[in-house]
Amino acid sequence: MIRNLFKTSRRLVALALMVLLSCVPVLAGLTITGSNGITASGADGIDYFNTNGITASGADGILAFGPNGITASGADGITASGADGITASGADGITASGADSTTITRADGITASGADGITISGADGRTYQADSVIVRNPTGITASGADNVIATGTNGITASGADTRSLVHADGITASGADNTVTINGSDGIIATGADGIVFTVTPNAITISGVNGITASGADGITISGADSFVQTGVGALISVLNDAKAATGLQSLDPELAVLLNRLTDDSNVDAVIIYHHLPSDADIAELQSIGVLGGTRYRSLPMIAVTTTKRRIIAVSHLAAVRSIYSNRTLQWNLDSASRNVTAVERVRRNADLTRANRGLPVSGHGVTVAVLDTGVDGTHGDLAGRVVQNIKLADTQSLGVGFNYPVAAPNLSNTDQAYGHGTFVSGVIAGNGQQSGGKYAGVAPGANILGLSAGDASLLFVLSGFDYLLTNSSTFNVRVVNCSFSANTVFDVNDPVNIATKMLTDNGVNVVFSAGNTGPGTDSLNPYSIAPWVISTGATDNQGHLADFSSRGDAGSPLFRPTLVAPGVDTISLRASTPINVTGTTGLKTDSQQLSPTEIPYYTTASGTSFSAPQVAGVIALMLEANPNLTPAQVRDILQRTATPLPPYYTFEVGAGMLNAQAAVLEAAFPQRRFGQWRGTAYQGQVQLTNSAPQVFVGSVSPTVPGESSFTLPANAIFASVQVAWGDILNQVNLNLAVLDSQGVKQSESKAENQPGLTGRRQRALVGTPTGNAWKVRIAETPGSLTTIQGYIGVVQATTARYTSLSDISTLDNSSVSEIYQNFRSLVMAPIGQRFRPGFAVTRGDLAAALVLGARVPQYLPGQSSYTDVRDRATMLFVESAQASPNGSLFPGASLGGPFQPDLSVDRLTAVIALVRAAGLRPQAESGTYTLAYTDAASIPSSLRGYVVVAVQNGLIRPSGTTFNPQGAFTRLDLSHAMVRISTLATQ
Repeated sequence: MIRNLFKTSRRLVALALMVLLSCVPVLAGLTITGSNGITASGADGIDYFNTNGITASGADGILAFGPNGITASGADGITASGADGITASGADGITASGADSTTITRADGITASGADGITISGADGRTYQADSVIVRNPTGITASGADNVIATGTNGITASGADTRSLVHADGITASGADNTVTINGSDGIIATGADGIVFTVTPNAITISGVNGITASGADGITISGADSFVQTGVGALISVLNDAKAATGLQSLDPELAVLLNRLTDDSNVDAVIIYHHLPSDADIAELQSIGVLGGTRYRSLPMIAVTTTKRRIIAVSHLAAVRSIYSNRTLQWNLDSASRNVTAVERVRRNADLTRANRGLPVSGHGVTVAVLDTGVDGTHGDLAGRVVQNIKLADTQSLGVGFNYPVAAPNLSNTDQAYGHGTFVSGVIAGNGQQSGGKYAGVAPGANILGLSAGDASLLFVLSGFDYLLTNSSTFNVRVVNCSFSANTVFDVNDPVNIATKMLTDNGVNVVFSAGNTGPGTDSLNPYSIAPWVISTGATDNQGHLADFSSRGDAGSPLFRPTLVAPGVDTISLRASTPINVTGTTGLKTDSQQLSPTEIPYYTTASGTSFSAPQVAGVIALMLEANPNLTPAQVRDILQRTATPLPPYYTFEVGAGMLNAQAAVLEAAFPQRRFGQWRGTAYQGQVQLTNSAPQVFVGSVSPTVPGESSFTLPANAIFASVQVAWGDILNQVNLNLAVLDSQGVKQSESKAENQPGLTGRRQRALVGTPTGNAWKVRIAETPGSLTTIQGYIGVVQATTARYTSLSDISTLDNSSVSEIYQNFRSLVMAPIGQRFRPGFAVTRGDLAAALVLGARVPQYLPGQSSYTDVRDRATMLFVESAQASPNGSLFPGASLGGPFQPDLSVDRLTAVIALVRAAGLRPQAESGTYTLAYTDAASIPSSLRGYVVVAVQNGLIRPSGTTFNPQGAFTRLDLSHAMVRISTLATQ
C-alpha cells in the first residue's frame, strides 16, 4: 500500500508535504471508509480506509496523492503496484510451488537443460551425454521433482483436489528444480548439443533424460500438475476475481480521489456534478432513496448501473452511506490523445494480398465487411466520400442534467449526416479504421475499408457524454452488429476498477464488444499510461512512427509492473486520414505544416495529417474488424490474446514501453481465420530466468522554485542501472502553475527533459523524464517555471526510481571482453537469447533454425505461417513458424538457396556468409548490398561470390559481423557470440 512506499523516506515526504500544502487553506478533512462511506473528519487531509479498487503505480502514490493531501491505510486502502499490486502476467497464468510432478500430454517442443550435463537413455539401451536437448513434437512427457511450475497463456483451468490442477492448454510451461528425470514416450525428433558444441540426433522413442535443472515446453496441451503445495493465479484472472468479489460486496468500495479533493474544498451546500455507481442496475427503490435524501433529478442509464446527478456535498456524503452504492465519481473533461506508409509496417497490405484468406472469404479480400466499429469521439462527418454509405448510425450525445426534476434517460439525436463540425478528430479516426480511399484512388484507404462506422459524438469529451455513449452501445450494439469500439481519449487520474468508464468497458467486453483505447500522449516518462487503457480486458495501443521508432509522446507504463503497460503499438506519427468537411476544425489545423509536405493540392481538401496515440488505436480497431469478418465467433479475450501473440517484438524497447510489440495484421487475421495456425507460442518460453529487472525504492526529493530562481535537487543512481525514471509534481488539482523538468548528469549535461503543459485532473501537474543507460552515479534535477506562470514560491516533490538488471550466473563468460558481456546481457533483457544450462557457450555454432528464431525474436521479422510447411524437413510447428517467417519477410527471403518444396536444413550449422546475408536482409539493407560493385581486401575474398560481396561489405560497415583479422572466413561457423553481437547491432540500427 501507499504507506509502504513512504517508509524509507518518511521525513522527506513529510517535509515535502509541508512545503506543498503551505499554500493550501486548512480544510475540514474527509475520511473514506470501505463499505461505510464518507465522513467529515474535522482534521486536515483525506484518508482512505479499507477501500478496494484503486491501483496506482508506486510513483503515483507519492506524486498524485501526497500533494493533494490524500493518504491510505487499513487492510486495503489504495493499492500501489510494486508493493501490494495485483499481478497480471500474460493473458492468464498459474504458478504452482512445491509440485511433485508435471505431466504434459503434447507440446510443440521441449527444451531440457542441466547445470552439469544431461544424460539421455534410449529404449535401445544407448546412453548419450549432452549439454542441452530439444525435443520436437513430444508426447507423454513427465517431469518429476519439480519445485516450481509456471504456465502462461492458459485457456482452461480445472482444479481437482487440494494439490492437483489440470490445464487444457498453455502457450508455455516452465518447471524449475526438476532434479530427477524427464521421460518422453515419443516425438518427431530429438536434437542434442554436446559439451563440445557438436549437434547430434537421438532415436526419438521412449527416452529418459536425467540430470535436468529445468524443463521448458512451448505450445503445451493437457498439463497436469500434482503434489503442489500451493497454486497462485496471476494475470487477468487475478483482477477478474477482485471484480467478482466486489459483486458480493455492499456499500462504498471506492471514491474518486479527484472528487474527494473537490469535496474537501466545498461547503456543505455547494453543488457538484457526480456519477453514482451502484452494485446493480438502479431500481425505482434506489431512485426513491435518492429522493428521500433530497436528490430530486439526474440522468439514469438503460444498461449502465449508474446515475449522474448534480447535488450538494452534504447529499453526496449521505449517498455514500447507501448499501447499494459501489463508488462515486466526479464529472470530468477527458482529453483526445492528439499530438501536434503505416499499412506496410503493420502488414495490412499483406492481408489484402493473402491468397489463403481470400479463398476462405469466398474469393473476396478481407475488408471488415459486415462488422461495425463504433467511434466514441468528437463525431463523424458522414458526408465524406471515403465513408459514404457505411455510417450506419451517427448520433449526437447529450445528458439530461439540465432538464430539471426527475430521473431521465440520456438524450441521443440520431440519423445526423455530420456530427463532427468543430473538431474533426472523430472523422480522422473513422478514416483510419474504415475509409475506402475513394477521394485518393485507394491511396489513403483505412485498415478495414469494408467495415461500417457508428458515430457517437461526445463533443467536448465530458465524462457524462462518454457514459451516455457506452450506455447506447450496451443497449443497441446488437442492432448494428457493433463488435468494436474505438476510444481515443484519456484522463489524468489513476486506475480504479470502480471507475464508471472501467465498469462500462468491462460490461461491453462481457457482451462481446472489443474495446480499444489509446495509451496516451504523456510519454516518454514512466507511469504515464491512460488509466482507462490499463484495464486488462481492453486493448491499449501506443504509437510509433512508420519506421517502428517508438514515439516520444507515446505513454509508458511502469517497468516494475506486469499490469501497467500498453498491449501493443501501431503507427501514429504523421498519419494521413480524413479531413472533416467543416472549413475550420482542430485536427485539420494541427496538420497544416505536414499536409503541405505529404499531400498534393488535390488531396488536401479531403485528407490531413496528425500524430498521437489517438490514431494508432484505430489501426488496431480496424484489424479487429478484419479478424471478426474472418471469424465472427472470436471473443474479446481471444482477440486480445491473438493480437499480443502475433505482435512483432521491438527490441531494444521494453514491454512497459511497447507491450507485446508492433501490430501484425496478417498474422492476427490468419489465426482468426485458421485457429490451427497458432502464433507466438514461443512467448510462453522465451523467459527462462535469464534476467530479473528490479525497481529501486523511490528516492524522494523536495524543493521550491521562484519566478527568478530555479530549484535544484541531487540524487544518485546505482552503477548497474539500465534506465531511470525521474518525475516531479506540484500543487493540488486547482494549481495553475507550469513547471519544467531537466535531468543533468554528473558533468552538468542535460540528458532528458520534460515540458508538458499543466493539465486538469489528479495527475495533471506532473513532469516525467526517462534516462536510458545512465552513466555515473551523481545526478541532478533542475526545476524551473514556464515563463509567466509563477508569481510566488512553488514547492515541488519528486521521485527517482532506477531499474537494475540481475542476470543468471554464467560460468563461461569471464574471459570475454566487457563489450561482449554487455551484448549478451542486452540479449537476455530483450529475451532474444537464453543461457544453455549455467553457461552461455559463446563458441557454439548457431544452426539455421536458431538464426531464424533469433531474427523473429530480435530483428523485427513479422511472424507468418502458411497452411503447410514450405520445406520437406521442417515439420514441427515451433521451427516452422520461425523458418516460414524468415522466408516470408517483407524484405524478401532471408536465407538464400532454400527452395520451396525442398529442404531448409534447420539443424545444420549456419556459415558466416549465409548469416551475413540473412542479417543484412533482416536489417533492411538489401538494396545497398545488391547495388554497385564491391571489392574485398580479405585474403580469402576469392571464395566469396562476386554477387554476394556487397553483403559482406554492408554487414561489416554496419557492424553486423566482425571480420576474422585479414580473412573473412565465409564458410566458418557463425557462433552464439557472433549472434549476440549481431542482434544488438540490428536493434540499434532499428532505433536510429
